[in-house]
Amino acid sequence: MEELKRRILNDAIVQEGGIIQVDMFLNHYLDISLLESMGAALAKRFRGSGITKVLTVETSGIPLACFAARSAGVDAVFARRFQTGYMDRAVYSSEIHSFTVDKAYTLRVAENCLSDHDKVLIVDDILASGQAILGLLEIVAKAGAEVAGIGVAIEKEMRDGGALLRRMGLRVEALATVERVEEGRIYLK
Repeated sequence: MEELKRRILNDAIVQEGGIIQVDMFLNHYLDISLLESMGAALAKRFRGSGITKVLTVETSGIPLACFAARSAGVDAVFARRFQTGYMDRAVYSSEIHSFTVDKAYTLRVAENCLSDHDKVLIVDDILASGQAILGLLEIVAKAGAEVAGIGVAIEKEMRDGGALLRRMGLRVEALATVERVEEGRIYLK
């Protein structure tokens, strides 16, 4: 994923607290060609895993999850952060804390969207502390489904999320890995 790495180095902005803003290609203004390539790369890494669904969190993970699902030939599901009037009331839920906005959320997936027959690939845009993914893992467990692995666009290695998930025995695949951020500069692995 050399194109993703190039875009991170050229277009990402480092905000206070080491937050990496990738709005101009990944999670606000969407580079469709890049996202399609990224989705295909994640699907390829998990080919042969028996994936039946791709699961993500609204909103930033949705585009990548859709392209990964399309490439894998399966459907995508996203966990909502808020209960809506039109969402089924029977949901699997999990409480998480967002590092980026320093706010707690309840993630919800309608029970009719996941079953114990599913093998799920969890996809997200950025893996830092891993809280969103831990919430999705809890939802998958409540559904009785199996986790095929976790695919992310960018892993921030200097945060503990990826290491924690790997210690749990989970397969984690990152398309780009940020080794560190110093004085506003991003260093990739």
